[in-house]
Amino acid sequence: MNRLNGKVAIVTGSGSGIGRGIAQKFAAEGASVVVADASENGGHETVKLIESAGGVARFVRVDVTSAADVQAMVAATLASFGTITTLVNNAGISAGDTIRLHEVSEENWDRIMNINLKGVFLCCKYVLPVMATARGGSIVNIASAAAVGMAPRAAYAASKGGVVSLTRSIAFQYGHLDIRVNAICPGPIETPMSAAARASGLYKERIVESLVERMGKPDDIAYAAVYLASDEAAFVTSDLIVVDGGALRLKKELFLSDG
Repeated sequence: MNRLNGKVAIVTGSGSGIGRGIAQKFAAEGASVVVADASENGGHETVKLIESAGGVARFVRVDVTSAADVQAMVAATLASFGTITTLVNNAGISAGDTIRLHEVSEENWDRIMNINLKGVFLCCKYVLPVMATARGGSIVNIASAAAVGMAPRAAYAASKGGVVSLTRSIAFQYGHLDIRVNAICPGPIETPMSAAARASGLYKERIVESLVERMGKPDDIAYAAVYLASDEAAFVTSDLIVVDGGALRLKKELFLSDG
């Protein structure tokens, strides 16, 4: 039996990378998926991949920093599927961030905060009333291991730390309505964003990326998201799931051994 039968999920930033992996896995598990992304090409490609595998999806273009866009996304979802049971806030960037805080421009700081944190706020703000009326739902926020461990990217880490705190606040405020809110903290995952960060020289290459000696894949995050969206996690809220192959522990050990 599919684990997400009857669910209707919005997945932001699902035109590529982790978001695409989550959208595909949700559809494979029986959910109807709204592929929400600023990129029309990427979004339509994700829908095509889902439909070719027998799943149900539609694309909605959205700028998650725009309240009007987010409201239109919610309205389009309701028009197509009648409800929203699941929201995955995955849209995020790290472009323009650097290791040293004094090198981060104010423009890039604001852009990272707007997409990574304000975007989560706006999507939750306009989806929560739908879930409250239905008295139930699951919100999965994609944070980062950078929010809970050593973080070379200051603006990115700060934005994702905000996502963690926001996750717990929303869970506290809406738990009595059976709305569950959790966060996934991915470690090093093979995505276009991580490839760009490596190309920029932000990271020093290491032979060992994690305790399992590989980088993660979008599916590694998608499986965790399926669990949190499913009824199997009916008693799980305000929680953080770190999916990093043990990278946080490895970095700590390397840091201590270098000291």
